[in-house]
Amino acid sequence: MTVLVGIVLALLAIGVVVDRGAVAVAQNQISEQVQKELPGATSVQTDIDGFPVLTQVARGSLDQVTVRMEDVPTESGTLDSVTVVLDDVTTSEPRTAARMEARAVVPLSTLQSQLGDSWEIAVDGDALRVSFTGAVQVEAAVVPVVKDGAITVDLRSVTLLGVEIQGDSVPGFVTDALRSLVEPLGELPFGLTPQSVAVTPAGVEVVATGTDVDLDAAR
Repeated sequence: MTVLVGIVLALLAIGVVVDRGAVAVAQNQISEQVQKELPGATSVQTDIDGFPVLTQVARGSLDQVTVRMEDVPTESGTLDSVTVVLDDVTTSEPRTAARMEARAVVPLSTLQSQLGDSWEIAVDGDALRVSFTGAVQVEAAVVPVVKDGAITVDLRSVTLLGVEIQGDSVPGFVTDALRSLVEPLGELPFGLTPQSVAVTPAGVEVVATGTDVDLDAAR
């Protein structure tokens, strides 16, 4: 997700926080910089947590920095929301974070754009129901999962002309379409690995984490 790179670039562009009054200024500056890096993002909010800040700066790291935003543009479509939490963020070179957690909600509209006009997608409990609107009646129920550190989809059921099929009987154009559902997520930067993925009423929520994160890699 290049959105993560944009957030980190915004963080790196801001100077060291020196007092509590400067925290509010720095939070606003980071939020403004995020909006420059990710034009179109709305409701951008930054929180620098922990107290006293002067003590944190003296030891060379901030306890926690959280950036939240909505309507986040990506190459594959818009994300409903993104929240990035960085722990133990160093205030001088090398710029690192002991841990990063990124949480994003991929809306149905973005998933729909990956499938194309010949498909329709809807939430069905903990699964996504995908229907082909072409000449052949095809409907599939899939569940996004994390396997071996990557996001993929488990095929729960497929019906062709109302008859359930499986295995090699599933047409190739169906499996290709289902694989495209994970493309909006892309390869995660900073060594982050997916931890969970779940279907929600709004779409699909993904959580990824990483440790000993090299923030300078965004430059």
